[in-house]
Amino acid sequence: MNKTKTKKTIMLIMLTVLAMATLFATDVTNASASKVHHKRTHKVYKKKKAKKRHVTKKPKHKKKARKVAYKKPAAKKKAHKVVKKTRKLGFSSLYRSASSKLGHPYVYGAVGPYSFDCSGFTQYAYRHGKHKYLARTAQMQYNTNRHVSRKHVKKGDLVFFGTSRSNIYHVGIYIGHDRMIDAQNRGVVTEKIHVPWWHEVGYARVA
Repeated sequence: MNKTKTKKTIMLIMLTVLAMATLFATDVTNASASKVHHKRTHKVYKKKKAKKRHVTKKPKHKKKARKVAYKKPAAKKKAHKVVKKTRKLGFSSLYRSASSKLGHPYVYGAVGPYSFDCSGFTQYAYRHGKHKYLARTAQMQYNTNRHVSRKHVKKGDLVFFGTSRSNIYHVGIYIGHDRMIDAQNRGVVTEKIHVPWWHEVGYARVA
């Protein structure tokens, strides 16, 4: 009886060991198969990635830059226009500026636009009629401009009055035919130069 029991026990142990060995072998084969599959899929992924890297991109055609015509800066254009205007301004422009104030009253020390003294009037007429700036007093206007003789006097020149060339007290604008436009006690008027109450001492041309 004991022998038969021992045999049965041995048989059971051998069967158990065989079953375990079979299970272990199955697990090993499955693990190796999964490793091979993983390696294959990894290689395929690498190949696809390498292909993507080596794909050459078509060069984009650059748009041709349009040629833009050169334009002068606005400030330069304006300055150029002002220069042109100044060149064209002659006696007619000066006379138009001066004669527009005919009849305006005389006030000592006034420079316009509604009342004037003699040098304030010539200063105003030249500033607005020829864009030129004169000194404030009659004496300074004589001292700072080019002197001309009576023989060479032209329309638009300044005519000065006083006791001498160093003591000038009045100034007007020569308008031709021995006449001038000036601001005196009666206001802004046109009148003759050579009259008893004026003593002409010289002429000057504004540069």
